[in-house]
Amino acid sequence: MASYYPQSTAYTMNNDQSQPRYSRSMSKFDIGNIIGDPFFLTTIGIGFLAWIIAFVTSAISDANGSFPNFAWWAVVYELFCILGVTVVVASNSIYSYNVAIVGYLSSGLVLTSSSANTLIYQKSGTEQAAAAGHILLSMISVLWIFYFGTSPNAVTHHYIDTFAQRPPPTEYGANPTSYYDSRRPETTISNNVVPQMYTSAQLSGLEATSPLPMGGSVADRSSQAPKFGAPPGTSGGASGSMAPKEEDQMDKPTEYPYRAKAIYSYTANPEDSNEISFQKHDILEVSDVSGRWWQARKESGETGIAPSNYLILL
Repeated sequence: MASYYPQSTAYTMNNDQSQPRYSRSMSKFDIGNIIGDPFFLTTIGIGFLAWIIAFVTSAISDANGSFPNFAWWAVVYELFCILGVTVVVASNSIYSYNVAIVGYLSSGLVLTSSSANTLIYQKSGTEQAAAAGHILLSMISVLWIFYFGTSPNAVTHHYIDTFAQRPPPTEYGANPTSYYDSRRPETTISNNVVPQMYTSAQLSGLEATSPLPMGGSVADRSSQAPKFGAPPGTSGGASGSMAPKEEDQMDKPTEYPYRAKAIYSYTANPEDSNEISFQKHDILEVSDVSGRWWQARKESGETGIAPSNYLILL
């Protein structure tokens, strides 16, 4: 299995939890996130329509005679559930609140199911119409619980999100890949040196290095260490004439057994030369599908890593 090690050891890790890279605040409310998502546009629209049916018929039934107070509580509770889902989807903060949403919707499903069971057997037509509204609300709650309660890597999520025209929902606000970048240390390479990939066999006995001498910067001390593939006695600060030879020895994955389709466009981070950019609907070859970042190859032959939440396996 291949491992990624930079050609120069002068790099820094930005994984300090006390200074998060991205804000965890809710993103700006944008109704376009709902309009551009057929699944939520349909379910939220039907949800409001079902609530209006339940509310109006419940008010008429209450004016004509006795109406169970329990059903009124279900109507009010479902209104707040629908409004909550609307706000979360419009702000593209689904994975920040999906656990709470599932809990609230589960309680609402109990209320609407009980109300429908009570009203459906009444002789009044308005009460039966109210029961129909509660049944629709229950069906919408079941769909939302299934979506919010499953893993974002589930096939159903990829299939539903394929039709969406909004960025993928994230846990850390508006940045589409912050959920993945927060668990992936940021690597800054000195002197703009392109990182190289080495196999475990090439790194045998070199994973555990001796402590660096005291004094001097990391770049100065790393320049004194011999580089992989350099002949004995060659210093790490060799001139650029050795660069082509080292690039020739770079070992890349030779097999890409998986094929994936991009469901969103992605622009690579300019500070990370390992990432690749691609457009929506592009077909990429993938060598390994484990983890949140996949080693992929474009049709043009360009290779690099890509966030798995932007791809769906074919």
